[in-house]
Amino acid sequence: MIETSRLCNSILATTDAENHEHISEAQLVSKYGDSVYRFCLSLVYRREDADDLFQDAYLRAFTKIEKINQSGNPQGFLLSIAASLWKSQKRKFARRNRLAPETGWEDACETDSSGLEEQVLAKEEALMVRKMVSTLPDKMRIPVIMHYTAGMPVADIAGALKMPVGTVKSHLSRARRIIKKGLLSEYGNE
Repeated sequence: MIETSRLCNSILATTDAENHEHISEAQLVSKYGDSVYRFCLSLVYRREDADDLFQDAYLRAFTKIEKINQSGNPQGFLLSIAASLWKSQKRKFARRNRLAPETGWEDACETDSSGLEEQVLAKEEALMVRKMVSTLPDKMRIPVIMHYTAGMPVADIAGALKMPVGTVKSHLSRARRIIKKGLLSEYGNE
């Protein structure tokens, strides 16, 4: 009887070790660094701010490295950390701006001067979509960026944001309708 319980405990320990194989810091950066950086850039739109957000997200992830495992969703974990940090920074900025308003120049829109009409129209449309995405409420904006920029499946987004899959699908659908409506009003029925 004692031998059986030791065997069961041994099997359970082995199974737990296999299911919770921890990932190293280097693996986190090499596997998910590009998608996390693109996600950060989509949230803040400025490279300097994206660099800061990316570094802060990885620093926070490294302090919680024991919670990240291969069989889970490391990318979702990293993106949820980045989204959480971004929301926190946004709240701090809004609070500071209420106390001491800050006026700043908008970043100039970069255009390609090659003269090709298709490239100019594509850039203009991409800028319009980015502007529309930036005006979406956070509950729609973050899933849109996670899905279309980071390429995350809906189920992974739901897990990372701790919401039902149906809710994520609903937010994505509403966001697409809003963006489509905005594009149609801007460009007409071409």
